[in-house]
Amino acid sequence: MSASANASGVPTLKGQVIASSLNNPRGISLGSGNTLYVAEAGLGSGNAATGVVAGIGATGSITAISRPGSSNPGQSRVVTGLTSAAALEQGQLEALGPDGISAWGNGSKSGFDTIIGASGGPGLGELLGVSGKGTPVPLANVGAAGLAWTGLHANEPWAPAGQFPDSNPYGVLVASGHTYVVDAGANTLDEVLANGTVQILAYFPNTPFSDSVPTCVAQGPDGALYVGMLALADFFVAGPGSATVYRVNPKVTNPNDISTVLNVAKIWATGFSTVTGCTFDNHGNFYAAEMFAGDVVKAPFAHPATGRTVIGKGQLTQPNGVAVDSNGAVYVSNMSDSTVAGAGSVVRFRTGGGF
Repeated sequence: MSASANASGVPTLKGQVIASSLNNPRGISLGSGNTLYVAEAGLGSGNAATGVVAGIGATGSITAISRPGSSNPGQSRVVTGLTSAAALEQGQLEALGPDGISAWGNGSKSGFDTIIGASGGPGLGELLGVSGKGTPVPLANVGAAGLAWTGLHANEPWAPAGQFPDSNPYGVLVASGHTYVVDAGANTLDEVLANGTVQILAYFPNTPFSDSVPTCVAQGPDGALYVGMLALADFFVAGPGSATVYRVNPKVTNPNDISTVLNVAKIWATGFSTVTGCTFDNHGNFYAAEMFAGDVVKAPFAHPATGRTVIGKGQLTQPNGVAVDSNGAVYVSNMSDSTVAGAGSVVRFRTGGGF
């Protein structure tokens, strides 16, 4: 694909929309059969005519994009009727529904898990599993577990003042036989066991201006988990570059020891802006979708502070999820106007195998 040059002479990749008419696309995940799955948070209690409307409705869905790397990708909704809740947040309606998604398995033994955001209401905070072309099966209510844990620790000195109890499960990762969920309300990394038990593995500390708000989790080439922060208040108060990515070794945490839970997360890289999605490519490079910066940042694993590449700047509006295929193509869910039905899309950037 051709590329123009920006003012600094660095090539600027041109993105191509490969899926459109999506309702608040959030997490994306590459699955079996070269299929890209997209979690659509929905429209709350709204519809195609009204857009997002405050309240709870069955407007969340999952879209599958077949042949995402080809010149003629296919697009279809494979799951509909999932819970979506919309409320006024900082003066704008925001929908929470199927926010995170993680594909797993191969062939007939494949599927995906999706996490419904928010908590405290019917269908909210649920982790759902879908096998093959089956119907969603509830696996655990992560939101209920998050509310219980933050309620228990609401008055601790490390808790964000006046914000607990709170739970908003947002990102999910199925990897190496484990299922992990990041909770943007509880500020935790959780593991969901096969029996539905939710264990708190790590807590992410407050930022200088508010709470950290973890939004995504990816497994690095070293087997550790890397968790990106939104750090929204810091972005608007302190400016770009205020978000952190933490490293968590799940093998050394202890859900029964609060001291370990509070200290197991270690800073891996700083200088990101409002991270909402993250992943690694086959070469170990880290990618972070930066929602309010409107781009994706690629960082080399060995030296994440240097040699970063910005993808999609000026072409994305509220990017959320990111995935990278074996050929180096970068896929980004682009929410655009999050209050309008069908305004979202998925954009592909061909990198030619890297920069």
